[in-house]
Amino acid sequence: MAISCSNSNTAIVPFLLEKNKKNYEDWKLYIKNYLLAQDSWDIVEYGNIQEGNWRKKNAAALHAILSTCSQDIFNEIKGISFGSSAKYVWNQIAKMPEEGEPKERPSKEETNRRDCLELTKKIYNGDCQAVKEFIVSNMGRRFPEITDFGENALHVAIRAEEDEIAKEVAKMMSGEDLKKKDHDGHTALSNVAFEGRTNLAKFLVERNIDFLTIEDKKGNIPLTRACGVGHKEITNYLYKMTPPNLLDPAKEGKHGFNLMRCCIANKMFDICWDLLKKYPSLAVGVDSQGESPILMLSQQPSAFYNGSKLSLWQRWIYHLLKVELPNTTPASDVRLDVTVQTPVSEELEGHDERSIGKRVFDGLCGLDSMVQEFFGIKQIHDLKLRHLYARKVLHCICKNASTFESNCQRDDYGVGAALFKATRRGIDEFVTELWKANPSFGFITNQDNRLAFMVAVQHRQEKVFSLIYGLNKAWWAEILNKEDVDGNNILHVAGGLAPDFERAGISSPALQMQRELQWFKEVERLVPEWCKEAKNNNGETPYDVFSKSHKELVKEGEKWMTETASSFIILSILLVTIMFAVSFTVPGGNNQNNGLPILLGKNLFKIFITTDAISFFSASTSGLMFLGILTSRKAEEDFLVSLPLKLMIGLATLFISIATMMVTFCAALLIMLKVQLWALILIILAAIVPTVVFGWLQFPLICEIIVSTCSRGIFKRKMKPLLVNLQ
Repeated sequence: MAISCSNSNTAIVPFLLEKNKKNYEDWKLYIKNYLLAQDSWDIVEYGNIQEGNWRKKNAAALHAILSTCSQDIFNEIKGISFGSSAKYVWNQIAKMPEEGEPKERPSKEETNRRDCLELTKKIYNGDCQAVKEFIVSNMGRRFPEITDFGENALHVAIRAEEDEIAKEVAKMMSGEDLKKKDHDGHTALSNVAFEGRTNLAKFLVERNIDFLTIEDKKGNIPLTRACGVGHKEITNYLYKMTPPNLLDPAKEGKHGFNLMRCCIANKMFDICWDLLKKYPSLAVGVDSQGESPILMLSQQPSAFYNGSKLSLWQRWIYHLLKVELPNTTPASDVRLDVTVQTPVSEELEGHDERSIGKRVFDGLCGLDSMVQEFFGIKQIHDLKLRHLYARKVLHCICKNASTFESNCQRDDYGVGAALFKATRRGIDEFVTELWKANPSFGFITNQDNRLAFMVAVQHRQEKVFSLIYGLNKAWWAEILNKEDVDGNNILHVAGGLAPDFERAGISSPALQMQRELQWFKEVERLVPEWCKEAKNNNGETPYDVFSKSHKELVKEGEKWMTETASSFIILSILLVTIMFAVSFTVPGGNNQNNGLPILLGKNLFKIFITTDAISFFSASTSGLMFLGILTSRKAEEDFLVSLPLKLMIGLATLFISIATMMVTFCAALLIMLKVQLWALILIILAAIVPTVVFGWLQFPLICEIIVSTCSRGIFKRKMKPLLVNLQ
């Protein structure tokens, strides 16, 4: 490595530290001032300060020192700088003799330091035999700290990802040496768990089972550390091996709660479910960070079906799949082996078997595993299994939460906060399960005195709001007549503008305005008459609130509609002109005697004239629709059906016109030119390109308009009774 005085180096010191150290005092002053400005001088002055960013500061200080040394100075210290602290390198430079001074013999401490660095290098070089010999000959089979981070040879081998060296070193270590920690309180097994290396973890546990119970400075055992970063395989292994008393709230307590938190955060619901079966009190406790399981689960929309964004193909596979669940744990076994599954057929709610689709699906399932993975069957099976476990975990948590006797207990556990978080995220399964566990939870209000249904309207969560259709009239009266602290009823809330992130999934301002109107009309249909004219504390009716809050969105929707229609009407007019002219310039010419086309009896000519007529009429219809958009009014109500319907018809007919125009063109070429098969194929493929491009660009918009305008709507009015057969 060559050191030169680059621009970045001169920004630190305007010169390099010379070999004879004549400029040492000036260099030292520059470096000190620079490190003070970078808030890193404490690293050099005091050494290993236990802060979260110590390593980053040490690396920055070490870089500043090394990069401002001359090549000769650097060559002398580069051997000791590897794995060293900035303080150590700084002191070694200070001890270096000036020109003419005799060099001192290295002290015993320096010799030991060099041995540690040499051993570190051998480990990183991957020379297992050399490492063993060095430990025996130079270290006397002792295993001291060999880095400034408090790591011994085993820690370094693990960090270097040299598993064979790590195993050989571990064989040489005593039980006490194996349990030694680095400065962060991590044992060798703790670091292996963090990195997810299952085979090495098994080896270390076999060497010393006590590894499993040792905590780091943050109170984490290897199991919670592995689970916290989402390593599924090693978490399963450590869960089976960890002593049960560490997870039992009646004994050690906190590790069980921490494991619950980590399992929920990383969606390991199989382990979470087994934990709750063993220790039900975990469902109503809090972890070391003060979070409850119900609150953490309310922040996981993807743990449930409606929160998973699946395509049409994936939803079809999902509903046809049957999941395989493990059998219950034998009484003689203290732990459920989550890696072994004995088939027991269980299905999620909403399973829909269609005879033809089922036969197709069974055929896919009979294919090779690689083919199944290509179609995504295995991934969706795992997803559905995870959802089922999540529902079981949720049911257990809600059932235990329903036993709280006071509002204070309920608030401390976070039932209300979880309910409103789940509502804002649209997790209707969560809200349903909570209400089934205790119907009184449905009357919990937030700080604005709003019920969950009012929050669902505020955040435009139609799946949660649709649950109202599964409630009886007594609930309706309570929900629809409720007012918040500002005197707003649920129709006032519907009149407010939806948050930006809730409208982000809708492509255009016009369709966003349509969705806002659909919400307002749906709530308006349900509320009693007095709510429609009721005034809030600001003296505004729901209609006043709607008009005021959507004023800008109406302008944006009008602008978007006008610009879109203006762009497409030009294309429509161009198509009308072309197809009209084509109809009178037929290929092959006309008969001079009767004026009829000469090729009138040919099939290709029939295709030509038919598609030309379809293209012409479709383009005309499209142009008229876009003209209607440009000339019609654009009031709030027009965005509900009128304007989107015109746009939908205009785009659909424009697409038909372009497609039939390409067919007309191909037919004309085939009539006039007798081409070979390969040329025919090329012509057809070339004609398909414009149609595909237009469809690819505009088809999503057409589908979105069709779904939002012509479908049954976003609300599910035919709901099963929600609060029946409660357990």
